[in-house]
Amino acid sequence: MSLYYTLRDAERWAAFSGDYNPIHFDAAEAKHLGMEDVCVHGMRAMLEVKLGLSQALEKQTLSSAGLLFNCRLCEPVLCEQPYQIALSESQPKGLQQVSGTLRHAQTQALSMRSKLGESHALVLAPATRAKTLGREELSTLFQQFQTVEPQTAPQWSFYDAVLFRQLVNAPETLETVQRIIAGHEAARLSDIFRLVRVVQTHHETRFSPLLLEPASEGSACEPLHYSVLPTLVMGEKEAGLVLVAGIQAWRANHPLISVSATLKTGPLAE
Repeated sequence: MSLYYTLRDAERWAAFSGDYNPIHFDAAEAKHLGMEDVCVHGMRAMLEVKLGLSQALEKQTLSSAGLLFNCRLCEPVLCEQPYQIALSESQPKGLQQVSGTLRHAQTQALSMRSKLGESHALVLAPATRAKTLGREELSTLFQQFQTVEPQTAPQWSFYDAVLFRQLVNAPETLETVQRIIAGHEAARLSDIFRLVRVVQTHHETRFSPLLLEPASEGSACEPLHYSVLPTLVMGEKEAGLVLVAGIQAWRANHPLISVSATLKTGPLAE
């Protein structure tokens, strides 16, 4: 599968997610923040990888009660450059698994390494301050998501994108780092994107095998309950921080999906 991302892809993802990190739009700002050029949002670049992995895995006979997707983002995916996805199947310990890589089509530089396979059933952490995404809001997000990913994405990919959106825009995501970034005008994680270089390095999603089914407005837009987990913070602001943020969702007391994202910041000046 060959891919080629443009500024329009960045604009559509930003409209959906609220992530207007300047490294995706402004070449001068991207270089000022240490990037080679404007790059694709990591979550946006994952969409085609998720689709390819899901289509390959759904052809297999699955026996596990849960599925696990994990992705390592090795190098930025640049706009206006050709990329290719390669998939391979395996059966570690008798479990079905599909691996995928995203590489620059010309240099073969590795940008993304990911895999999707059978795992144990999803168990959610004790929920605090649970919130609900209602049918109307989910329907609006679903329509926006379709402009980002015009192909028929699996339901888990839609929820993964929605929960990442909720995660970076939730005020509570930053509660555990307020003392570190005191003095910065940031109410949520997405605000930090405008202050300092932030890149995503890892992403992990656990979900029910039922969510491999193609997303449709009818099935995907039933009210969804979710809770944001405490953010783990490592490092010092003078050298840069590593943030591990998580969120989980359920419906009618049935666990559906959990998402964990690891983000690395540049130095935060006083």
